[in-house]
Amino acid sequence: MSDQAIKKEVINPTEACYRAFELMGAKQFDDAEKLLSNCLSKTDDDVARGLFHSAMGVLFKMKGDFRTAWRHYERAERLIPDDPALKIISAKLLIDEFSEYDQAIKKAKKVLELIPNNVVFRHQAFITMGHAYIKKGNKKKTIESVVSSMKGDFKGFITTKNIDFTLCEAVLKKGWAEKEVMEFLEKAHSFAESHKEPEWAETIKKMLDSFPKENS
Repeated sequence: MSDQAIKKEVINPTEACYRAFELMGAKQFDDAEKLLSNCLSKTDDDVARGLFHSAMGVLFKMKGDFRTAWRHYERAERLIPDDPALKIISAKLLIDEFSEYDQAIKKAKKVLELIPNNVVFRHQAFITMGHAYIKKGNKKKTIESVVSSMKGDFKGFITTKNIDFTLCEAVLKKGWAEKEVMEFLEKAHSFAESHKEPEWAETIKKMLDSFPKENS
């Protein structure tokens, strides 16, 4: 069979990755790996290969093989160097599994350079940096990250689901920045109410109510 004929057999990368994620969700990891490996062998397109490697990263992360996951994310980043989502994903892996905090911060800052006007990715970049700084024990930079992550009062977000509360939780566990976290939650609560998401608004209200009254 000619190379051209093989390329015509290639599945749409989005469809292939979607199918792979379905298999992962069913814990059919071997089948997912076979599907992605087969797709990788059938395309020379950098974007498609980047997507397949990224999906492989998810697969091996789910399996608990973080080093192999990292290698796939690295390959995906090289193939799609301007993809901010890949940089956020790999930065989080660097923080959570490899204690490479400075490298994670560098990747998050690169996201700000790539798409400075994308409010959701900007938010995620500062949340990611905050997690790295808290691991480094840098209280000042951590609090700055909390403040920067809510700049603009979440204007431009589609839903409250886009708001990441994990840094607030981590900061409170350290006993840092109650005032800034309350401000974050108040803005998130206003956003949820204005976007008619009552379940989110109620959940955030409960978070706010857990603070001592003198801080309200």
